[in-house]
Amino acid sequence: MTELSERLEIRLDAERMRLLRKESRERNVSLAEIVREAIDARYRATREGKLKAAEELFMLEGPVEDWGVMKRQIEEARGE
Repeated sequence: MTELSERLEIRLDAERMRLLRKESRERNVSLAEIVREAIDARYRATREGKLKAAEELFMLEGPVEDWGVMKRQIEEARGE
């Protein structure tokens, strides 16, 4: 397990706190663990989504032009 060395203090409204406590009891995990999981899910999903999109672009194996040619084509497609 990763060493937990950083500390964060946040303030929540009563409803969010109620939901966290309820899930904490139901899953028998700490509030902190639920918050860490939420942070991981948010940022892992974003990073994984970007990586997947990049991989799909690479798999297209489209023709690659000189940058000047590509720039001109993009500008033409935009009507510039």
